Amino acid sequence: LHFLHLSRQPPPRLRFSAMCMAATLASLALLPRSTRVPSGPRAASAGASLAAPAIAVEAVSESSVEEAAVFFVEAFWVSTNGGACSGGALRLSRKERRLLEAQMADDFRTRYGCSWRVGSQLRQGEGLLPSRLLLARGDAGEVIGCVGIEAALLDPIARRVLPARSAEARLQTELAALTLHPSEQARWERLSELYVTRQRGLRPLVSELLPACTAAALLTDLAVSPAWRRRGVARHLCGHGERLCSDWGLPGLALKVEEANGAARRLYGGLGYEEVFRRDDEMATRVARLPAVTRADTARTLLRNVPSSVLTLAKRAEERKNVRE
Repeated sequence: LHFLHLSRQPPPRLRFSAMCMAATLASLALLPRSTRVPSGPRAASAGASLAAPAIAVEAVSESSVEEAAVFFVEAFWVSTNGGACSGGALRLSRKERRLLEAQMADDFRTRYGCSWRVGSQLRQGEGLLPSRLLLARGDAGEVIGCVGIEAALLDPIARRVLPARSAEARLQTELAALTLHPSEQARWERLSELYVTRQRGLRPLVSELLPACTAAALLTDLAVSPAWRRRGVARHLCGHGERLCSDWGLPGLALKVEEANGAARRLYGGLGYEEVFRRDDEMATRVARLPAVTRADTARTLLRNVPSSVLTLAKRAEERKNVRE
C-alpha cells in the first residue's frame, strides 16, 4: 500500500511530522496480504464468527434509503449506544426515534445519493468520488446489516481524512485555481477533461492536484442486527467494501476509531489495520436526548459532536485482476 508522495514541501515545522507519516504509510506496503476483512469503524463486536449464512447484499437506492436509516438507528444508535465505549442500549422515545431516523435518511442521501443519481440528477459538485451504502438481507428479506464505503483523501500533514464530499470540494478548488494562471491553461484543459470524463479514475487527479494527499477508500457506517452478530455478517459486508475499493482503483482502505475503544482497536489490528494518524482534537458523534420532544423540536438534531481522541487506521487493498478505475 503505497499511500503517500510528498512532492510538495510542507512548512519546516510540519516537515518532520509529515515525513514520519509518510514512513508509516509506506510501511504498510510491506504487510502481508490479508484474507480477512474489516468490521468497520461503526461496528459492534464481530468476534469469532460462526459459519456465515447465505447473505444477499444490495446497494441502497432512493427506494430503500429510509429502510436503511430505520435499521441503522436500531442496530447502531440504539443497540450499541452509537458505538460508545461504555454504557448500554440507548433509550429513545418514539418521537426521538422518528426524528433520528429522518436525520439518518437525510445523511445517507447526502453522502451516498450520487450512487443512485445519474446524469442531470447529480447535484453540483457530485460524482467524482464514488460512494456506496450496502444492505445485507436475511432469508426472509429483512435487513440484517449495512456498511458504507466512499472514496476519500488522506492528508498526512493535517492528519485528517477528508470524506468524499469534502475531498471533491477540495479537488474542485485546486482545479479552479489553475484558471488564475495563464501558464497553466493547457494543464487545466487536460485535467478538466480528465475530471469530466472520469476515464482514469481518481488517483491521477489526486497525484497532480494534491500530491501530498493519498486517495483511499473510507469504510464507515457498519452495523449488524443483534440477532445476526457473530455470524460473519460484518465480515461479509466488509468483503464487499474491499471489492469496491479495488474496483475503484484505490490502493487501500482507512477507517476511524476512538482511541478509548480498546476492543475495536484490537479487532482492527487483528484484521491487518495499522495506525497512521492520531488526533486529540477530533470530534465523535453521540446521540443527545432532548429534554422533551415536542412538535417544535422536529427541526432540531439529536446528534451532537463531543471531543475525542481519534485514530485513523489503514490497510492495503487486495489486488484484483481486471480492476475498473
